[in-house]
Amino acid sequence: MAIGDVAHVDLLGGRVTFTQTKDTTVRVSGQFKEGVPNFGARVVLRAGDQVPPLDLTADPPGTAEFEHDYEDVDIIDFAGASIQVILNNTETIAVGTATRDD
Repeated sequence: MAIGDVAHVDLLGGRVTFTQTKDTTVRVSGQFKEGVPNFGARVVLRAGDQVPPLDLTADPPGTAEFEHDYEDVDIIDFAGASIQVILNNTETIAVGTATRDD
């Protein structure tokens, strides 16, 4: 693990990127371009089991751009992790695995 290490996953016509920004901080950023039916939809990004889910802003047909810093983690917690996008707390609309960029 080194500052600047990156992992990503492509889902719903967009990309989620995980970047090691400090020794114990990973920034998640991205945007989805499809899969969100309306502005009232609740969209959640679940990135593995080490961090809490992240609420996203619906911007049909996808989401607004998002960025969040997770503390007390490193890129290894995300690389290889199952990444899920959940709609309205009930429907998993996308699943992928984050892969580390070399």
